[in-house]
Amino acid sequence: MDPKWRRVIAIAVVVGLVLAGIGLYFDVQHNLSSQTCSLQSTNPLIIDQAEVAETADPDTAPSTPAWALVQQVYQTLVMYNGSSITNYTGVLAQNWTTSADGLHWNFTLRPGVHFSNGDPFNAYVMWFSLYRLLALYGINQYLLSENFWFPNVWYYSNATQVNDSATNVTNALNTFNFADPTAPEIAYMSASNQSFQVINASTIELNLGFGYLDYTPFSVPYAYLLAEISTPGAAAVDPFVIQKNGGVVEGSPNSWMQANAVGTGPYVLASYSTTAGYSLSPSSNYWATNLSAQEPWNNNLQPAKAAIEVNYQSQPSVTVQDLKSGAAASASFMYLGPSTISQLEGVHCLKVQQLNTVFSGANGAWWVFMNQSVFPFNNLSVRAAITHAINYNEVIQDAFGGYAFDWVGPVPPGSPDYNPDNLTPYQYNLTLAKQEIANSPCANSACAGMNFQYEYLSTSLDWQDAATIIASNLAQIGITVTPIGVSLAQFYTEQTIDPNTGNCVGSEVYEGVGPFYIGQDFYSSDYISPDDWTQEDFLSFGSANICQSGFNSDDANASLDNLVLEAAGTANQTLATQLYAEMTEIMYQNYTNAWFAVPDLFAVYNPVLTGLYQTPMGSTTLSTMSWNTVSAS
Repeated sequence: MDPKWRRVIAIAVVVGLVLAGIGLYFDVQHNLSSQTCSLQSTNPLIIDQAEVAETADPDTAPSTPAWALVQQVYQTLVMYNGSSITNYTGVLAQNWTTSADGLHWNFTLRPGVHFSNGDPFNAYVMWFSLYRLLALYGINQYLLSENFWFPNVWYYSNATQVNDSATNVTNALNTFNFADPTAPEIAYMSASNQSFQVINASTIELNLGFGYLDYTPFSVPYAYLLAEISTPGAAAVDPFVIQKNGGVVEGSPNSWMQANAVGTGPYVLASYSTTAGYSLSPSSNYWATNLSAQEPWNNNLQPAKAAIEVNYQSQPSVTVQDLKSGAAASASFMYLGPSTISQLEGVHCLKVQQLNTVFSGANGAWWVFMNQSVFPFNNLSVRAAITHAINYNEVIQDAFGGYAFDWVGPVPPGSPDYNPDNLTPYQYNLTLAKQEIANSPCANSACAGMNFQYEYLSTSLDWQDAATIIASNLAQIGITVTPIGVSLAQFYTEQTIDPNTGNCVGSEVYEGVGPFYIGQDFYSSDYISPDDWTQEDFLSFGSANICQSGFNSDDANASLDNLVLEAAGTANQTLATQLYAEMTEIMYQNYTNAWFAVPDLFAVYNPVLTGLYQTPMGSTTLSTMSWNTVSAS
């Protein structure tokens, strides 16, 4: 496993996904008059969704829709506390402590937790759950391998040692009795030479310092560990049903888990289909039903109140009609652009709610990349000219209908440590752009004969319109680009390495198009933290860097990489802000990327649903609807 490519297969967040109720807690309004709105069904509540939830397994969930499903059934040790993006409340964990050096986290588990089928939950089960994610080598593995790895090895240990340790763990996952382990089994799980260490049946310790962030001479006491383990891959899964249904196969998904789910959460998966949709029913054996009354402020513990039926609906026109008629309580669109928003706004029985900045930034912030390893983008003046030639206001107003805003990267708006020095977003200045071109190798139309294919995502007309506008803008300074739309799948493939050549796919002809040395790129948060982004676009081996902009592409440039790692590992907020300010300034002055737009994000739902409550995990997973507080009456 090559550590430099751990994020190339990162979670495939569906672009522009907007689900009515994203990260919101709903209740059904009780004091409705005869002239107000109603739903055709309140139990189940009907949700139209454009995208398919590819799996019901939290450890292999590759996309936003899949995260939306599994987070209703499965629970993690902790979760965001209300709408805060930095504070957390215990879910499966009752409390936790941290060592002085920040490398050891001790979690005391809540008593009485069990799975919906009655199977017990304990520290041994949590040990199973965390190591299973690593053993699968799946799409979500990197969420833990940032800081953790297999027993008695380090992420950068030789392949034989890693493979042997992974095989031993996989054997333990398939053979141990996690309800009542034997003394040797307890000794194995309690050994100090591992990332996840059982202290006793109700306590587990997470030991950092073994993951890919630790490739420098120091270990990183990761500042955003709680955000990281709030993601679905760190959820508790039932070892008993997994052992009975195919077990854990190293490097391979479990087919039973792909279509079935047994979790500790307030919902059970009643039906699942990759073609029609899925349904969720309130768990009749939910462990926190009584506890939730003692912690009414903790929305993460509340029991389910109504069944949910999610129907896959690929036709936006049908979804719009379902929302208008009350056939659907809310909906998820592939992309909620200006034309669809205009159809929905003003409809009496429909609420179109613009969400705050953290949701928009986490959903996807966009930029124009220029590959610095290729002429003429290897010239600073050329990159500066392109950056100032883009008419950002025109893009926002004409392509996005005004439903977007400009930004300064690499950290997205709404995230901690976004643009600490308040640098002004890049401005359209054609005069300055022409001056920069005149001072570059492209002066006197020297680059006029070069025609670059310009990559953009073809999921909506908005992205096509943005590419067309930018192409027109660049023509004014003698830079010719031809917009080429690609699918989401191809978009991700362009950021991977061709195993036959060792080169980035984006630097080759693939599926009849390319190479792409300039184009539109984006990133979506896996969880709310600034380093989730700087690892992607600032770190030398970040996939949006090495296969796109080519900034800091020299592995020997440890000083720049260490800025990312030091910021990720400091608990000193003053220092962290200083480091993120430095990274922002470096990229800003280097014209690494032309940061151009962050589309606004909306929730769309029937106003019968009230009690709007934003939660950061909603902005992280984009389609997470906190259905556990939906009322059916």
